[in-house]
Amino acid sequence: MAKKKFLSIEEKRTWLAGIFRDTSGEFSQADKFKAMIEDTRLAMLEAEAAKPAEPALPGIPAALLAHLPPPLHS
Repeated sequence: MAKKKFLSIEEKRTWLAGIFRDTSGEFSQADKFKAMIEDTRLAMLEAEAAKPAEPALPGIPAALLAHLPPPLHS
């Protein structure tokens, strides 16, 4: 099986959570803040992707189209 090229959003969020929850002092407060911001952005992307697609616009009724003049040919 071919190796995956990119991480999933869930894998990225897990990695960012590890940075944000670090207690060893390896990451600065600025790193933790950046991880929190990126995690929030990824969560918004997930929510947007989970939203159902908007329904297609209804077609123009045939009765209304019958009242239009024929197209002009130049």
